[in-house]
Amino acid sequence: MTPLAISPPSSTPEPDMSSIPQDAATIPHSATPQVLTVCIYINKQANTGPNLDRKKIQQLPDHFGPDRPSVVLQQAVQGCIDSAFQQKTVFTLLTQGYGGEKISATFDGKQHLLSLPVVNSIDYVLRFLKKLCRSLHCENLFSDQPITQHSGASYHSDGTNKGFLISRRHCAEVSRSIQY
Repeated sequence: MTPLAISPPSSTPEPDMSSIPQDAATIPHSATPQVLTVCIYINKQANTGPNLDRKKIQQLPDHFGPDRPSVVLQQAVQGCIDSAFQQKTVFTLLTQGYGGEKISATFDGKQHLLSLPVVNSIDYVLRFLKKLCRSLHCENLFSDQPITQHSGASYHSDGTNKGFLISRRHCAEVSRSIQY
């Protein structure tokens, strides 16, 4: 009995595909997928309220993202936890989600983990952070627009939504990118 050949002979030429017409059926639509991204800016001059340490807020980056909404939400929430005087205060404001990014806090001598909800939209990130900031009494902490950081200057709000969402439409337009 002779053994079976495992690989084809090296002299076998590859088929010439250049003469085959390419149409919508042969070109995958996912070749250039559109990926939704978001960028959240930190207003380091904002009132940080009674729960967040201004010195720790100053150490955060100027923005989170651009990245997928779930990643930016995780970074912003983790930034709030890490900047808190008492991590438990921020952590207990959050409810367990399923399938989202994980955040952690250390209190009562233990590390606690929580999954955030699955996030698929910019609007959800903005609403979630607005609600969290309202609970922490630091409504102007995050924005969907770049913030000019002037030392000693206060954040200007037009009064319509406490400076949090300056232009949601602009953010959505800017935050969509095509990934190659």
